[in-house]
Amino acid sequence: MSSVADKYLSLMSKFISGEMSVVDFQTSYLDLFKNESERLDSASFKILDILFGDIDSFVLDSGLRAELESQNPGFYLDELTLRRRVADACEDLRKL
Repeated sequence: MSSVADKYLSLMSKFISGEMSVVDFQTSYLDLFKNESERLDSASFKILDILFGDIDSFVLDSGLRAELESQNPGFYLDELTLRRRVADACEDLRKL
């Protein structure tokens, strides 16, 4: 695994362990990924890119999420679903 993947794993682990709030994680991950200057191997990139989409689909406000869901069912994520997807991405990265 590359050192660049390690920094994503570190960030994701902080979120999974509860050291970081969901809002702080969302902001940090999106900023990190959008501004990444190091090259990722294609397998790592694919995992992290899918997770980027998941994080971008997260909506904290349950009322707003319900309203959005009525327009696009299954697209928007709650915190529990996001945590599961982050944990799955961690596992997938560690397998590489």
